Amino acid sequence: MGADGHGSLTRRVLAPDLRASPAGYAVWRGTLPVDASAEHLGALQLLRTSWVTIGFPGGHGIFYLIPRGGDAGPDERLLAYAIYATPPEDAPDGAGHVRWLADEHFPQEWADIVARGEHAAMTCHPVVDLHAPVAADPPFLLAGDAAGVTRPHTASGAVKALQDALCLEEALRTSPTPAGALRRYARERTPEGARLVELGRRLGRAQVELTPDWAAMDQGSVDAWCRATLAGTSSYLYADTD
Repeated sequence: MGADGHGSLTRRVLAPDLRASPAGYAVWRGTLPVDASAEHLGALQLLRTSWVTIGFPGGHGIFYLIPRGGDAGPDERLLAYAIYATPPEDAPDGAGHVRWLADEHFPQEWADIVARGEHAAMTCHPVVDLHAPVAADPPFLLAGDAAGVTRPHTASGAVKALQDALCLEEALRTSPTPAGALRRYARERTPEGARLVELGRRLGRAQVELTPDWAAMDQGSVDAWCRATLAGTSSYLYADTD
């Protein structure tokens, strides 16, 4: 069984020629302690019950809270953000570029959060995706990111891994042989992975590559755009997660 992540060695056995497809843009991720932005009480209060997405020409940013980890209590969080855009040719990993984007396009309180570089742990990585042509071929099986890497827009990593595990459990419990269980798993999970990859590409086109004219859109137009972009996705993004 290969549940060995995006760089899966098991996947290389099943699909030795498969290579990741670059999206052509990057995501910058940063984290900082919540108290580092204590002066922005309105933003922090909003993040306690939701996440915030800010669109701009050629990209978007998203802000949310995550667990601190380690010995931290359950209510101790970090403020995290991800900003998607095409990196400049002369500084593909430059933190200065993402701060310029925030200053140029974000409301001031959110731009200030991005600018708190002395507190932030920032990373940048290119956005890619790939999908194995088959999720299982006895005696091998791929699960989670080993079976496919979707663009981060889908926010599907944990859900995908959970659904893979549930499908495998059901297949092993109801199939007469292990090989039959793996073939059933492949029939069910291979097309699901392909749909998630396509969803990520659709969201990438809408939110980064071909962004609408946000400034000219009223709330009704934004709502209609969101419904059209996400049409038909909820059945396999959020099903069976209770």
